[in-house]
Amino acid sequence: MEIFTLEISFPFDSEYEPWVRVVEVKENFSLGQLHDCIQEIVAFDNDHLYEFYIGKNRRNKSGAISEDTKLNEIYPMTGFKLYYLFDYGDNWLFQIKKSRKRVAEDSKVKYPRIVKSAGINPEQYPEYEE
Repeated sequence: MEIFTLEISFPFDSEYEPWVRVVEVKENFSLGQLHDCIQEIVAFDNDHLYEFYIGKNRRNKSGAISEDTKLNEIYPMTGFKLYYLFDYGDNWLFQIKKSRKRVAEDSKVKYPRIVKSAGINPEQYPEYEE
């Protein structure tokens, strides 16, 4: 089974320093599983609606994709990017890029696994001063 290397970034808010996590997952990982994985990585409460969508840029939505969709059903895609939107009020928007590098499954490794981490997790509910 092929392993997909995904770069998950939060590049759209200048309030936060650049945040990137590179994760390896099995090719048959579903978008629902990816949602759970991202929630765990970013340490959010997982208490809001979410969607994945494909677009040429973050504002060009081509429609939500079912959470049952497997990554190997979407990739490869050319000219488009995968986005993950969490919490329609606060609009936490993450961009997901798949590496072109092919990686074979290692039976000694537990997937998903983080292979690179940069930046501090954004606060889901920052404490605002009154």
